[in-house]
Amino acid sequence: MWQENSIGELAEEIADCLAKGDSSAATRLAFRFLERYDKSGWETRRRITADAPLTTGSDRYDALLAGIVEFACASHGVVAPLWVNDESFFLNRWWFVSGIASLHADALVHSPISLARRGVFVTQGALEYA
Repeated sequence: MWQENSIGELAEEIADCLAKGDSSAATRLAFRFLERYDKSGWETRRRITADAPLTTGSDRYDALLAGIVEFACASHGVVAPLWVNDESFFLNRWWFVSGIASLHADALVHSPISLARRGVFVTQGALEYA
């Protein structure tokens, strides 16, 4: 029987992408987790977010994953797992995920608090999917 990947398994996939120099794929995988979370049942949501992931090898992606988990939980009225508050999931220097300077203002305005409080900023619509 097929099971949804946990946040830990996702972190491993992202680490593989980053090791290959494919940050675009790593970012897509991170954002795709939100869609998978939304489409899962309550027990699956709990299971895939319960345990803290190992590092992706990038403090940016570690913070992004924690922020996405916190955002996903908040979107469904669920208390986020305690691990998302660990200091290792917060950046000392802001990261604008788009990498495009002209979009920084948009990202500052539209990033959900779960990401912004970690120093991770995304543009409007980045957490939406078709």
